[in-house]
Amino acid sequence: MLTTLALLTIAQVDLAPLLNRGPLVLVEQGTDSKFAQATGVVLVDADPDRVWAVLVKMEEFKDFMPKVTTSEIVKEKAGDVEVRFVLDVPGPDTDYTVRFTPNAATKTITGAWASGDLKGSKWLWKVESAPGGKALLTHTLSVKNFSGLAQSLEDEQQTVTVGVNVGSVLAATRAVKGRAEAQAKANAAAAK
Repeated sequence: MLTTLALLTIAQVDLAPLLNRGPLVLVEQGTDSKFAQATGVVLVDADPDRVWAVLVKMEEFKDFMPKVTTSEIVKEKAGDVEVRFVLDVPGPDTDYTVRFTPNAATKTITGAWASGDLKGSKWLWKVESAPGGKALLTHTLSVKNFSGLAQSLEDEQQTVTVGVNVGSVLAATRAVKGRAEAQAKANAAAAK
């Protein structure tokens, strides 16, 4: 698997000016021209180890992720961790459990739906080194089977599905970026 930075180098695309302005999101289609997944990329002014430390403490997501009211580890087995999330959304809250497989060597976390709402959804987090001691954070998401109300509003262009996935990717990457940068600043100030 090529890294995001390697792919950008191969394609000779300089996204640095755009990444310096904020997160970028790619919406991918499947072979059926339907929504497949959304991938968000953001440059974080913190080293990759700091960003990784924020990601692996998923039980703390309730403290800084928008709309997350519950994030609790319900099971740990053979390197996998199952985390139950509850999201505050209009109508009944979204309540689901994800089985995450973190890989510290590659700084990736894959996630697959385990139970509850959002059946069939998938998650991927990746942290890479970026120039200047910064980190490049990538989050890929394919959320399915969300609220019945939202699904009832879906149209042929999948406006609701795309909106939920893109909004979720942006909110999550920005939240992790904010948490990691705040911790990095606090550590730098404490070291002075």
